Amino acid sequence: MDRPKKRQKVAILGGGIGGLATAFELTSQPDWQDRFEITLHQIGWRLGGKCASSRGPNERIEEHGIHGFTGFYYNAVPFLAACYAALKQLPPGIPPGSPLDGFEKAFSPSRYMLAWERTDTGLTKWSQMLPVIQSAFLPNFPTDPRADLYNALNALTVGLEQPPPAGGPAPQPPAWLLALIAFLAQATALAKAKDHAGLGACLATEWPPSPMGTGQSLKASLLAAGAQSTEIRRLFIVLDFALTLIRGYIARDVATAGFDSLDDQNWSDWLQAQGVDPLTFASPIPIATINITYQYPQGDTSRAPRMAAGTFLQWSLLSIGCLGEAVLFFSAGMGEAVIAPLYEVLRRRGVKFEFFHKVEALRLSPDASRVEAVEIAVQANPLDPARPYEPLYTFKGLPCWPKTPFHDQLAEGDLLKSENIDLESYWSHWKAPRRLRLEAGKDFDTVVFAISMGAIPHICADLIKARPDTWGAMVDALPTVQTQNLQVWFSKDMYDLGWNPEFPGGANATFQGTDTAVSATFVNPPNGMAEFRHLIPLEGWPADCTPKSLWYFCGPMADDIPAAPFDDHGYPARQRERVRFQFIQYMQSALGWVLPNATVSRQHPPGDPLGLDFSLLVDGKPAPDGGDEAAMSVGRIDTQFYLANINPTERYVMSPPGSTRHRMKAGQTGFSNLMVAGDWIYTGLNIGSVEGAVMSGKLASHAVSGSPSLASIIGYTATTT
Repeated sequence: MDRPKKRQKVAILGGGIGGLATAFELTSQPDWQDRFEITLHQIGWRLGGKCASSRGPNERIEEHGIHGFTGFYYNAVPFLAACYAALKQLPPGIPPGSPLDGFEKAFSPSRYMLAWERTDTGLTKWSQMLPVIQSAFLPNFPTDPRADLYNALNALTVGLEQPPPAGGPAPQPPAWLLALIAFLAQATALAKAKDHAGLGACLATEWPPSPMGTGQSLKASLLAAGAQSTEIRRLFIVLDFALTLIRGYIARDVATAGFDSLDDQNWSDWLQAQGVDPLTFASPIPIATINITYQYPQGDTSRAPRMAAGTFLQWSLLSIGCLGEAVLFFSAGMGEAVIAPLYEVLRRRGVKFEFFHKVEALRLSPDASRVEAVEIAVQANPLDPARPYEPLYTFKGLPCWPKTPFHDQLAEGDLLKSENIDLESYWSHWKAPRRLRLEAGKDFDTVVFAISMGAIPHICADLIKARPDTWGAMVDALPTVQTQNLQVWFSKDMYDLGWNPEFPGGANATFQGTDTAVSATFVNPPNGMAEFRHLIPLEGWPADCTPKSLWYFCGPMADDIPAAPFDDHGYPARQRERVRFQFIQYMQSALGWVLPNATVSRQHPPGDPLGLDFSLLVDGKPAPDGGDEAAMSVGRIDTQFYLANINPTERYVMSPPGSTRHRMKAGQTGFSNLMVAGDWIYTGLNIGSVEGAVMSGKLASHAVSGSPSLASIIGYTATTT
């Protein structure tokens, strides 16, 4: 009789998207329970990593920053659709009455994007309604969704052919617009046929002859007309940027050589070498990719951004040519819409979760060929050893993560609560009550290291020492950056506060109630903003003081050099105070550009025309009267939510020139039983993102089990992992 085959014990270290995606892919195989025994080890009490969210006062949703999918998340969108499908099928299914009872309910799509132009008169809104080529709610993308040039050119053509945002009958297009559409249609046809030589020749000239009777090319005519027309100038910038990217793609034969072939160059040098117009280069359009991906050295926005040219080109082309909705925001917090469903699916499938397991070190075998042990600080123990920790609670039909652990489930709960211990902080003075050493062959056969890049120097010192040419070089080449986030709840609607998207010709009636304000090109720092009023009904505010508008502001945060050692227990409080003062300054100096009616001058004239009237902020109590000086002052910012993302596991991974070749592949770590996952590994996208993290989980699963196939990981071009 054949003996039952021993199951492979897989220890996944880290419960961010990379680790969760690895577990999901492994457990999506029909025979996984006969092949694997999977345990996921997570610091603290909640999953999600940089995407973790929880509930604060008045059950308000509190995030690490602005999160969402884009229309080119061709791996992440089907991944989440598969998660919701599995959640429905696994008993007890999705609870009746849940606001997120399916994949489509998890998203709040938006076509609107806002750029901020710097002009002689200050900041000017540049509103855009992006075309939808194919709804991202139908995760059956074409077999070649990253036909980069065709998708970008097709999107430009579709965008030009759209009626104006205000709706109604479209006016007869002018001759120059018809000529431009015909030119783009010709270029699109060449791109679809993958005739890159013909497309290169088409774009080598300054576009076709102008129908304006000037004797100039259409490009020169548009540029001249743009000096008199804001709308034409902006159209020229978008076209010039896109066509410059495409010319550069063809000139360097990226279709054959790959995006990586450009990554030793800096984005700005490469873009200028391709002949981008100075007007375009100085506009907010190119910088959007930089700001969304936080490419400022040490998080210092006073320094010139640096980004690998190939990753810049790829992200920018995908952004222009995305097949789905421009942006897919979540219909609840990311913790409820993404992380909790993944946890529930994996738990029901049989994955074991070990919360309060802070990984402190990976130890190697004497010959440095494999991981021999994983050292873990057990931060807290279950009050009842026979019952695993239950991390979620339900509010308004949603599975939610609490702001602090459930102390009543923990043996050390009373002490953790009385001392207000933050178990996610690397600067905490808390001493773990127990230590655990996982040993190869006994506790694990394979380790998947899915902890964020920022923690590697602290956890993987032995690996760096043993493989300085790979692990050491990777740590040196891939810097990380701190970020900061502010969420503010207002007592008035965004339109009452003066929000106006300012479409040419006016489009407020169409815009209002259908899309959210979002931008990545406001003043630095922070440079990102979004309005998420759709989340307020899922929170728990009192009826007499429910907010009417919710704004997020986030961006990079400059490093302290040198960084504070972990035994400097006051460091997190100082960084939080630093974020507080920075956001107060931000609100006092810049908010008037965004919400002019929220300023002191509009609420209590005369007064500051740019600074916020802080009494508009909602804290769950009745609005203050004029005599409550404390509630009227800048100190009211303390009733809102602001966060300094300073922990090594929270730091964003950058993509500077020369870094791509140092990214590690999932199964090529140099150690026989070690795989890696996270948006810091080589994925083919190579930019910090949920898409990259999902791709990494698929790649780690493939390295462990051979599934999914590499061909099914859209955008991954290497033949091995």
